[in-house]
Amino acid sequence: MKKKILLCCLLFLSGIMSPFSYVVKKASASAPAVYWEGMQLVKGQIGKVDILKPINLWKRENNKLKFVRVLNPGEAYRVYRYDSAFGGQYGVGGQYFVTNMKGYVQYKTPSKLKLQLVNPELYGTKLTLGTVTEEQTAVLAPGVTQSKLSVEGSKGNQEIYKLDVDQKASQISFETSLAKDQMIGFETVNSMAHREEEEGKYVIAGVNGDYFDSNGAPTDLTVHNGELVTTNTTPVNERTIFGVSFSGKAIIGNPEVLLSVSANGQKPYLINSVNKRRFAGHLVLYTPYFASNTMTNELGTEVVLSNLTGQLNGNGQVTATVKEVIIGKGSAALNPGEFILSGHAAGSDYLKSLKAGDSITINASYDKPEWDRVQQAIGGRYHLVKGGNAKVFNIAGAHPRTAIGIKEDGSVFAVVIDGRRTQSKGVTLTDLAKVMKDFGAVEAMTFDGGGSSTMVTRKQGESTTSVVNNPSDGRERNVSNSLLIIARKQAGELYRLLLNPEEITLFAGASYKDLKIAAKGVDKNNNPVSLKDPIIWTSNIGKFNSDGSFTASNIPGKGTITGTSGTVSGNVSVNITNELDSIKVPESTIVTDKNGTASISAAGYHAGVEVLKDPAAFTYTVSDNLGTVENGIFKASGKDGIGTITVSHGKVSAEIKVIAGTPGPVIIEDFEGDISGWQASGARYESVMAAPESVYVKEGKKSLKVAYNFIGTTGTSGVYAIKKEPIPIMGSPKKIGMWVYGDNKGHWLRSQLKDAAGKEVQLDFTKNLDWTGWKYVEADIPAGLTAPYSLEIPVRYMQVSDELKNRGQIFIDQIQAVYE
Repeated sequence: MKKKILLCCLLFLSGIMSPFSYVVKKASASAPAVYWEGMQLVKGQIGKVDILKPINLWKRENNKLKFVRVLNPGEAYRVYRYDSAFGGQYGVGGQYFVTNMKGYVQYKTPSKLKLQLVNPELYGTKLTLGTVTEEQTAVLAPGVTQSKLSVEGSKGNQEIYKLDVDQKASQISFETSLAKDQMIGFETVNSMAHREEEEGKYVIAGVNGDYFDSNGAPTDLTVHNGELVTTNTTPVNERTIFGVSFSGKAIIGNPEVLLSVSANGQKPYLINSVNKRRFAGHLVLYTPYFASNTMTNELGTEVVLSNLTGQLNGNGQVTATVKEVIIGKGSAALNPGEFILSGHAAGSDYLKSLKAGDSITINASYDKPEWDRVQQAIGGRYHLVKGGNAKVFNIAGAHPRTAIGIKEDGSVFAVVIDGRRTQSKGVTLTDLAKVMKDFGAVEAMTFDGGGSSTMVTRKQGESTTSVVNNPSDGRERNVSNSLLIIARKQAGELYRLLLNPEEITLFAGASYKDLKIAAKGVDKNNNPVSLKDPIIWTSNIGKFNSDGSFTASNIPGKGTITGTSGTVSGNVSVNITNELDSIKVPESTIVTDKNGTASISAAGYHAGVEVLKDPAAFTYTVSDNLGTVENGIFKASGKDGIGTITVSHGKVSAEIKVIAGTPGPVIIEDFEGDISGWQASGARYESVMAAPESVYVKEGKKSLKVAYNFIGTTGTSGVYAIKKEPIPIMGSPKKIGMWVYGDNKGHWLRSQLKDAAGKEVQLDFTKNLDWTGWKYVEADIPAGLTAPYSLEIPVRYMQVSDELKNRGQIFIDQIQAVYE
């Protein structure tokens, strides 16, 4: 009766949402108190059902319905979901459902305005890719927000990570980063972010950047802090570039850099590229960004330039002096404060005309003036959204993707979509373009994708970044460059205390030695600040004891735990429950000597969260007088045997098998239950079969029939009877035995056993089955194996001689483990 009253209170006019409710969460959302038809709407609620006629309340367990009780006319229940399973059912909390039967229930839903007030997250991002089932948002710093969206669509599940950046916010800017600060080389995005950290400069987040060659060199235009690092390689119709101006304005386009050099005021000569491989007839400008040397052969001329002034960038000019002309050597050293002009053929001939002391002027400009003096630039590939229109690509394949977009208001967002995983399939370029447009992009493009797709963020209170997505390689891949989001500001005064986790569930009256609440201090910009004062813990729903432990209130409800350091504090929401959903025990089997002891580590769970660990809180029942349990310690009696220990709390329980001393034979398969999971396989056979048998039975009502036809085959033939899951064996038996109804065909009968270390061994019962009728057979388990064991192939019936191939059938019953 108490359970029924509690359920009614939970679902009707209580204002308390079931912890099992189907809820879309959004970290930044907060809901006001909203009332409708006399009840307070709660998060996740989409409506209610009024009971008009008696109807069953069901609980879903393992895709089946379990009857709970009959609901009576006049009762009303909150509805959190609806699906078409079992003829259409309303979800009224947790795994509880009411069937949609006309005339028996009436469904009502509040106005969209009321639902939006209570569940702003349900009215969040809409994507053409599918339904956003979960959206979590966190502010990383003023002007930088990170979101994670889980999407269910017709093309599979997707996990999308998004960074929204308002570069107009104080101190926020973009910055490109090269792997190991050079063109040649590889490094992870997270490593680049850590390396860029310095006093007064915080890396808030970052994503991987351009495609790259086998040496790690980015493929196309890169500008770092206003200085041209490298020019384009990809053809103009196959590349796209992201840039940020000195004023912070973002731009996506396809610029080309035009460069030339003149000596002593004479006619300019074309520079083909910056920090690229020197091709035939080309003149290349190398800077210290490239590598330790130019990596060229001896078939050319290289000129060292010193006394550099100006900055190499569009609409810019660099002047220098010829320091040295080097002919026919190659791989000239690249030193700080120096450039090198390297030419082959015609380019070499031009450089040979120069001499030490000559005055050099290098001019650089973009073919599109809006790119002049760009502060940061990084290359990519596909122009996904152009002029507000999402493009369609005739390129197949769903993969992990990284993209960046610009909204109409000029703000920027970056997206990483995981792929090649069950949780996130990945998207095509066409779908990616739609996603970027859905997010508001008027311009968008891709960076490198696949295993390179990576997003790192610095969480609130952390001093460094960490990877937030799940790269498809299973680890973060080394890449060529990255685009980082930077905040330039000294850490301020302690502003607030961050407590993690933000919410915990505890069991009524239970004591906890360590609540494992981590505390960090941050300033107004979420930068970490050291705590000078110790943390004082208080709570309105329990008490902290002198030894630092916490005892929860005896009464279920909601409250807070508060941590205070000096003048700042933070709160953790606390849910107190007095009900367990399940009990879990790590030990499936306990093996002990007679009069021996063993500990039992039971844990109680509520809504999937461990809430009870105190051994004294559970009740223990031991079968067959095999021993007793006190405060979580099992003490075996002086009796040999096998049985169970039942750990319970209220109506919830878990069982542990126990073997004490040296028990007699233990039946591990009697074939009396459902044996439809058994199947036959084999080698070199005409036909094989494993099926239930009810005529030839040793004990009970059923056995296993194993039939075969080896006629006309060559080589070793066999029929194998295999269960869907290996048969577990408790403890460390010495033998495996079974009853076999033989067919007197002279074949070889074996089993395949596997130990805990993964070692497989064959157990031989007989190499010549020469009897008809029932006979008990045993096989020794070899010494040196690691318990526990399992029977992978319980029956292997084989013939190695072609002359003895025939057909027949045997029957198996009462497979047992023998311990004596």
